[in-house]
Amino acid sequence: MRSMWKGSISFGLVNIPVSLYKATEDHKTSFRSLHEECKHPIQYKKWCPVCDREIQQSEVIRGYEYAPGNYVIITDDDLDELPLPTLRTIEILHFTDKDNIDPIYYEKSYYLGPGEYGGKPYKLLHDAMDQTGKVAVAKVAFRTSEHLSVIRLHENCLLMNIIHYPAEVRSVQGVPGIEGIAGIEVSSTELEMATKLIQEISKDFTGDYKSNYEEALKTLIEAKVQNQEIEQPESTTRMNNVIDLMEALQRSLNVAEEKRTEAPKITGREQPVVTAPTEIESGTKVLSPTPKRRKRKVE
Repeated sequence: MRSMWKGSISFGLVNIPVSLYKATEDHKTSFRSLHEECKHPIQYKKWCPVCDREIQQSEVIRGYEYAPGNYVIITDDDLDELPLPTLRTIEILHFTDKDNIDPIYYEKSYYLGPGEYGGKPYKLLHDAMDQTGKVAVAKVAFRTSEHLSVIRLHENCLLMNIIHYPAEVRSVQGVPGIEGIAGIEVSSTELEMATKLIQEISKDFTGDYKSNYEEALKTLIEAKVQNQEIEQPESTTRMNNVIDLMEALQRSLNVAEEKRTEAPKITGREQPVVTAPTEIESGTKVLSPTPKRRKRKVE
């Protein structure tokens, strides 16, 4: 891994040299923007309207508009000399229970590796946090911002999550319709069946999740490259009308129980056969097997 930031963790009067590494990576398929007529990539140019010419990246500087048409220039050296204690230090503010922080605050993840001569204090902090079960709330400045963060344990490593400041999290009161659910009554039978359904389809979080969208997209791209046909499922009709809730719960439970009892072992690229709603007849949901597949010519 390549370090993207170097500094230290301030733990009381203890200073722990660390290096920052990206903990996640994007596996999404990317596209180029092409000109429809000639099918060639489009170029995006930086243009100065005053000089009436294209500007190279080396000519671009950073400016802040403090008044209309008036700018103060801020250089990289200026940013490196900010009067900020967190500029090269991850300053631990306090420790807390991890359950005290709602997941809505979490944003990005970074690994923290021990820097030179930082092995022992790094291990000390790791073991102390492991024994107490606490996470650290901290501040750190990089990439032109001071970030609020959480330092927690991930296997044998310290991991730092950049989190939102409380002022950045919008109030739930702004969600349309949320206030109306307070007056809706749910029967004990419905609640019991919904709880049972949750238990039926519960299992541990695993490391084998993958994006079906990405696989389908790669299949489409390969078919276009080879000028071949692809198979795709027939479109299904989504139900927009509300059907009997108890019936839906019962049928869902039946499907979940059938899957649990049959539970064929899946190897390689095989996929389980799951029943799914495919049509609506007279307002009633009809469950049918996996839809037939049809071939479509890829152009």
